Amino acid sequence: MDSHEDRVSNLPQLVQELQEKLSKGAVECMICYDMIRRFAPIWSCSGCYSIFHLSCIKKWARAPTSTDLSAEKNQGFNWRCPGCQAVQLTTSKEIRYICFCGKRPDPPSDLYLTPHSCGEPCGQPLGKEVPGSVDTMEVNSCPHKCVLQCHPGPCPPCKAFAPPRLCPCGKKTVTTRCSERKSVLTCGQRCDKFLDCERHQCEKICHVGHCDPCCVLLDASCFCQKKMEVVLCGDIAMKGKVRLEDGIFSCNLICGKNLGCANHFCSEVCHPGPCGDCVLTPNKIKTCYCGKTLLQDKRNSCVDPIPTCNHICDKTLPCGIHHCKELCHAGDCSPCSALVSQKCRCGSTSRTVECYKTMSETEKFTCDKPCGRKKNCGRHRCSERCCPLSNPNNNLSIDWDPHFCSMPCGKKLRCGQHFCESLCHSGHCPQCLETIFTDLTCSCGRTSIPPPLPCGTPPPSCQHPCSVPQPCGHPPSHSCHFGDCPPCAIPIAKECCGGHVVLRNIPCGSKDIRCNKLCGKTRHCGMHACARTCHPPPCDSSSSSSSSPSPSTVSARGSSCGQTCGAPRRDCRHTCTAACHPSSPCPDTRCNVSVVISCSCGRITTTVPCDAGGCNGGGFSVDSVYEASVIQKLPVPLQPIEVGDRKKVPLGQRKLMCNEECAQMERKRVLADAFDITPPSLDSLHLSENTFGSELLSDLFRRDSKWVMAVEDRFKFLVLGKSRGGSGTGTTSTSTLRVHVFSPMVKEKRDAIRLMAERWKLSVNAVGWEPKRFIVVHVTPKSKVPVRVIGTKGSTPINPLPFDPLVDMDPRLVVALLDLPRDADISALVLRFGGECELVWLNDKNALAVFGDPARAATAMRRLDHGSVYHGAAIFHQNGGASSASSTAGNAWGGGASLKVASNPWKKAVENSWAGGSVDLQGSVWKEREAPIAASVNRWSVLDDEVSGSGSGVTVDNPVSGHEVKASGVGDIGSEESSEVVDDWEKAYE
Repeated sequence: MDSHEDRVSNLPQLVQELQEKLSKGAVECMICYDMIRRFAPIWSCSGCYSIFHLSCIKKWARAPTSTDLSAEKNQGFNWRCPGCQAVQLTTSKEIRYICFCGKRPDPPSDLYLTPHSCGEPCGQPLGKEVPGSVDTMEVNSCPHKCVLQCHPGPCPPCKAFAPPRLCPCGKKTVTTRCSERKSVLTCGQRCDKFLDCERHQCEKICHVGHCDPCCVLLDASCFCQKKMEVVLCGDIAMKGKVRLEDGIFSCNLICGKNLGCANHFCSEVCHPGPCGDCVLTPNKIKTCYCGKTLLQDKRNSCVDPIPTCNHICDKTLPCGIHHCKELCHAGDCSPCSALVSQKCRCGSTSRTVECYKTMSETEKFTCDKPCGRKKNCGRHRCSERCCPLSNPNNNLSIDWDPHFCSMPCGKKLRCGQHFCESLCHSGHCPQCLETIFTDLTCSCGRTSIPPPLPCGTPPPSCQHPCSVPQPCGHPPSHSCHFGDCPPCAIPIAKECCGGHVVLRNIPCGSKDIRCNKLCGKTRHCGMHACARTCHPPPCDSSSSSSSSPSPSTVSARGSSCGQTCGAPRRDCRHTCTAACHPSSPCPDTRCNVSVVISCSCGRITTTVPCDAGGCNGGGFSVDSVYEASVIQKLPVPLQPIEVGDRKKVPLGQRKLMCNEECAQMERKRVLADAFDITPPSLDSLHLSENTFGSELLSDLFRRDSKWVMAVEDRFKFLVLGKSRGGSGTGTTSTSTLRVHVFSPMVKEKRDAIRLMAERWKLSVNAVGWEPKRFIVVHVTPKSKVPVRVIGTKGSTPINPLPFDPLVDMDPRLVVALLDLPRDADISALVLRFGGECELVWLNDKNALAVFGDPARAATAMRRLDHGSVYHGAAIFHQNGGASSASSTAGNAWGGGASLKVASNPWKKAVENSWAGGSVDLQGSVWKEREAPIAASVNRWSVLDDEVSGSGSGVTVDNPVSGHEVKASGVGDIGSEESSEVVDDWEKAYE
């Protein structure tokens, strides 16, 4: 009370201080920390009287952190005052600049008035509610209003007199000032109000509020007069005057008073008032005990026996389901003994018991099965035994929820500093309600965010460079940050970790730089070089170093490095396979390397172990068991060892015996030499260690050697043409790419083409679907002649090969898209011919479009901007003749105009002239926008880039424009620019 009065007395001083500060511009806004000027719009809190800038308080009201989460949802939009945290229900749009008394919006600035004041009387009510008022009809608020000029802060207390009012006990009238209405004045006399018991009066001095309960002690008995107790008068339920001898409370025992019949006693619980009549009086009993038979004999008193009948009692037992099966009897029926099936609470177990046991509260049937279902939090599982909620089909109404998780959540909130204090729950934890009241700064301190801020707000992102000096001495290239600095990114020259090379443009902070070269350093054994790629030292791991006897041994390089020895054996040409043993000779063990032995003529071969070494140094008489098992598996016996040679000959150095087929092959060879016949050799088909590939090509060569040789000739033509640097059949006038398309064939032949192309290092593409799947090969910079070539020496084709429908794709079906510019758009081909052709991309600038119909291919040639004629390794002869290249046109599309084929197919085609100008025939002469060509002339013939050796040209008259189409070229063998033509391809390759 004293603190409240002191605070009220200081209120006028607060008003004076606010007026002085506003006049001097010394009031500070709690949001922006800036002084509030005289002419700046403001907002004042009605609770704490704090003053803010109008723009600042609107931003604060819109901020999510100012919302009161504990407020009721029906309040709608709300926000908290930054000073007193009082909830405000106005929206940010409704906040206006008004004077302190609220009468005038946007008050004008007057130098003779308090800033932000309208200058009119305040007029606000001075008092609120007055506690302790006796008369409920009395007005509990001060009827006066503030007469001061519009001012900040609270209004001063009212100085007028209030209407007279009664004291709390109502015996005396008291007159006070309005400001003292809240202070209660008593008359100082005894209260004398009746207490709640309505039997005694209040003995306290005049006071405010209700009187205390009656505390008078009374000696009283219960209603049945069996117990006597001392009770408080206020605890007695009956009000007003009572007779103590009749009892005033219940002892909860059986009454036991004699009834009116004087033969029986009252069986009710101790009760007030008289007991009832006897239930066995003759006027109340008319039937037997079961109620099925009327009494025949008249009963005179309540003690006369009630006769029983011969019927079944059939009264409903307490279970409510079964009926009594005994004969009519006196007293209560015996408990229900019917056997019923009782289920436990969860419904998973049942038992058979008497029915009355199911009604007993002390014998509840529960099983031992744990629930195991998740609780409402979704994290923990219920461990309750026989949980009623474990079975979702049970519709039980219980007063407790076993699946309600009562464990604390304890998860770390998003702020990363505080933990969730709610009960365990599902979903995300609520936001942290803590507030930061300090500046949030970056690592260097030059960027900050002023408070207040919600807990968990990340530090501000600072764009200033990092202030931490780099250990390398370079200036930092990253911005301000928390934690360790990232590695320096300035490029410098650094040596690899193995000391092999110095790499340039390596970030300064990079560590463990490797050059991917072999280490090559000598290991501690002193015999082997480290076979690992460039790595940090040491070459030997700590485990291998620790296995050495002592450091002196390691320095002397006398311990094993763990690599394979690799030293040559003295008994055979193989190497030692034991682990490194620098301090001991190689062990004399049996060599198990597989070697191939053959017969004398070389026809029969087989694989056996080398079998060198491993003997005891003496001679031998019989083969060992191991040698005998190997000899038993040989296709033919071994050649016998000379009798005089007592030294052991290993299995890998012995030969097989020839058989009759060997003799037949020798006779055929003698005859072939005699008649100068050179049969095709299959040795070149053993290409590599790939047994499947060698067998496939060998089998195919035996069955169709002509087809295999045709494919090999096309590969020779492509690769040798590239190596000579000319422009032949596989090139165009604008591209040096050499490509060939094979005809659709079965998978076996496609696999053979793929294997043969791998030998020539050609790029292979398989396109299409069965049964029209075909192969496209083209030359790459890695293409070269293999070590072994199928066919006889010097069989390289000088002229383009004749077209073979079993090997080559019809050139009329292929449109070349070569040297496409970067901005080329082939969407026209995809949209117009997408379902009629297969598009094959050879690289990022060259492609082929393979059609199924020559007419559609010719249409695409005319329509596409970058379409050109395809040239493979074979020449297509329209008339079917393939006798010689000199008598056939070199145009892959055929035509009526005949052009002679140059003797050297690798010469570049010269530019053809159209109407006297030099243009690209493949790029522009076939487009729709050019002058058309007469139908009687084969327009495809001008596409040929191979001209006759004499340099003669072909002229085609254009009946539309009157110009001539002339194709001329230089391909003469005798010209100065021609290169030497070599018949032998091996010599040419060398």
